[in-house]
Amino acid sequence: MTTSKNNSECFKVAVRCRPLNNDEIQNERSSVVSVNPQRGEIQIKQKHDQAEQHRIFAFDQVFEPDIQQEVVYKCIAYPIVESVLEGYNGTIFAYGQTGTGKTHTIQGRNEPINERGIIPRAFEHIFHSIKGSPNTQFLVHVSFLELYNEEIQDLLSTKNKKLELREKAETGVFVKDLTSFLVQNEQELNDKFQQGILNRKVGQTKMSSCSSRSHSILSVTIERCDVVNGENHIKVGKLNLVDLAGSERQSKTQATGSRFKEGVYINLSLTTLGNVISSLIDPKASHIPYRDSKLTRILQDSLGGNTKTVMIANIGPADYNQDETISTLRYAHRAKSIQNHAQINEDPKQAMIRKFQEEISSLKQQLSGLLETGGDFNMNAEVKKIEKIVFKYDDEEIIKLKQKLEQQKSDIENNYENEVKKIEEDKQLQEKEKQQLIYQLQEKEQKQQQQKQQQQKLLGKLQKMQHKVIQGEETMQRVLENERQLNKELQQANERDRQAALQIQQNEDFILEINMKFKNQVEEKQEKQKRINLLFDRLCQIQQQNKDIDEFYVSEIDQLQESYRDLQKELKLKRFILDYFIPQKELKRLSEKAMYSEEQQNWVYPIQNLTGKYMRRSDESQVSLKEIQSEDLEQDSKVYFVYTEQGPIREQFFYTTEIKKQEYAQRKNDPLKQNFEQSNTQFVKTKKRSKSQINQI
Repeated sequence: MTTSKNNSECFKVAVRCRPLNNDEIQNERSSVVSVNPQRGEIQIKQKHDQAEQHRIFAFDQVFEPDIQQEVVYKCIAYPIVESVLEGYNGTIFAYGQTGTGKTHTIQGRNEPINERGIIPRAFEHIFHSIKGSPNTQFLVHVSFLELYNEEIQDLLSTKNKKLELREKAETGVFVKDLTSFLVQNEQELNDKFQQGILNRKVGQTKMSSCSSRSHSILSVTIERCDVVNGENHIKVGKLNLVDLAGSERQSKTQATGSRFKEGVYINLSLTTLGNVISSLIDPKASHIPYRDSKLTRILQDSLGGNTKTVMIANIGPADYNQDETISTLRYAHRAKSIQNHAQINEDPKQAMIRKFQEEISSLKQQLSGLLETGGDFNMNAEVKKIEKIVFKYDDEEIIKLKQKLEQQKSDIENNYENEVKKIEEDKQLQEKEKQQLIYQLQEKEQKQQQQKQQQQKLLGKLQKMQHKVIQGEETMQRVLENERQLNKELQQANERDRQAALQIQQNEDFILEINMKFKNQVEEKQEKQKRINLLFDRLCQIQQQNKDIDEFYVSEIDQLQESYRDLQKELKLKRFILDYFIPQKELKRLSEKAMYSEEQQNWVYPIQNLTGKYMRRSDESQVSLKEIQSEDLEQDSKVYFVYTEQGPIREQFFYTTEIKKQEYAQRKNDPLKQNFEQSNTQFVKTKKRSKSQINQI
């Protein structure tokens, strides 16, 4: 469940401009991008051969080319990660042209440390916060996937199989069979991330030596359990870190073969993402095309849903990328108007930490039960052997027996052998009882050993599960609170500076006009002329923005019309196939068999009804071949074709031709007709010979 309070907020958008790279410097390319961090503005300078004014775009945050990775994280990612730790869903994704530094912003490099991107810094932030929460239990698990050529693949699995999207009312859109791993510290989380990076698809193009050929989504789910008034309160936050592949132009990347195919799929999914953004900010839009791409379906909650989202638009400064830069800034500027409705996820039914707590409680009960029944025992103690002595013989008894034997020699000689046998039997009985007691002790020892092993097994399982549930330290709590307070004050100070800059921008003209004093009319005329020029420049900028919006809508309409034409072509093709190649009775049967699958969100046929064995059964619903051949050809004459070496021909024409061939073969086999044909052939040859002789004469 989620909290019911309304927490609507706008989509946060930041822009980062990279510096000129070595190739651009060698080719003497100029920079057309100007960044104003105080006002949050990006200005695009027009080329010298264009009469249009400079274009200005305003965003929540803008970063200069020489900005440090740590500053980017503190300004953009830190608030999102903090929200995830509180139980919100959060998404951070990079968008822009290929080769503009999206992967550098999201991932960065491990060495040196100051080059680390948002993902490794988020790992450190998460476990640093966990260490500073001693009275809270945490459970952290991670998953990593990529979207390559519209196919979903698990980057943390050794099985290279395609995964499917599913949707449920209680959980929303999810990826079926996606592996998720529990992690206990920052190192384990980073190891899983590096494992996924090695499996991700990358390639070389002219614009980037290590270009991402797929969209990747790293999801870190954080479950926390707080004890309030003796009751457990569980919150679940999910952090999505998205590295989108860059939009491409084939003329610039010079991609061919598989690289060209990858670029087509990348541009298709990014176009769908742009269409979703356009629909979300259009109040008249009645449909949001989330289902047009798997990327937008996966990010459905991040785009106008229950998520706090930050978009980082990466741009390049070079003049030859000006069109792509403006296009990126347009989409980013429009995304600012998206409204998300983030809520805390409290006590969800599918929380894994609750299952862990129940399992730990069950193991403790089993372990305490074993200790009560078995008691404490020492497995290293020696087992004492107990012997039972039945008879004991010594020398005195033997002497007495000898004296008696001498006195009663005759009697003893007769009974001597019987007495000896009896004594031997008594000794055997003594040994048997002793062995039985030893066996009982060994059996008891074995049972105690098994009980001890079972206790150790339960104890090991209990310790393992308790080890996965992470808990902080009291010594780190005060440090974390101070750090959070400092970051909060820093963010508030930055926000105040930004608001002050905007206020100054709005009032600077008014202030200048009030404080303006002129010495003479010439000076007044010059100042007013400057003001007129300034106002005219702003008017031109507004007109240019309106022109850009009109051009954008025209291009959107063209794309929609092109999509409509493509759909019409596809629909006509399918109708043609149905009309000319599928019998009406078979089409009706297939329509009756089709059913709508809620999981796949598509129409499907039951698999068992389409197998070969089922089709061979004598079912009344099956249409036999004779019935199909006996259909009225005049009613459905366009349906039935027979395929020959010359191509498809009408069934009735085929059978007419076959009948003629059969009649010809029968006539050919008739002996009378054969003689007639031979005589006719001989007559024709003779006639031709006579004509040739006449011509010679």
